Amino acid sequence: MDEDLRKIMGCTCMRMRRATRRVTQIYDRALEPSGLTVSQFGLLAYLLGANRAPSNASSIGTIAEWLGMDPTTLNRNLKPLVAKSLVRNAADSADGRVRVVRITEKGRRALLKAVPFWQDAKARVDKTLGPQATADLNELLDTSASSLRSVG
Repeated sequence: MDEDLRKIMGCTCMRMRRATRRVTQIYDRALEPSGLTVSQFGLLAYLLGANRAPSNASSIGTIAEWLGMDPTTLNRNLKPLVAKSLVRNAADSADGRVRVVRITEKGRRALLKAVPFWQDAKARVDKTLGPQATADLNELLDTSASSLRSVG
């Protein structure tokens, strides 16, 4: 049993979750003065980029797919942003069955206000890991996310 527990605690998932929690803590602390979490910051950044697309909005399904999360979790993460009027979540005018999300002007301002705090956290993480390890880690994470997309 002890050997199984060591294997469990040493598995890739547990190691990634531990590292991810630590990085998230660093970013969340840095972003605290902005009133955003790193998850909210990332959603707003994605939506700002989506607002530049021809459709000017993204469906819940498209956003969830891009972020690698299920639509239910995305909806739960969007609720505080909707409550603060940072995003708008409404039925698509072309297809009422589809929910689309748009960043508001207030959301754009909140995102831009948070960017310096995000830059500070990114610089601290990059400095701590070092430039080569950061580049290698990012490449490995991108490759892993792509490879694991097809695993059920």
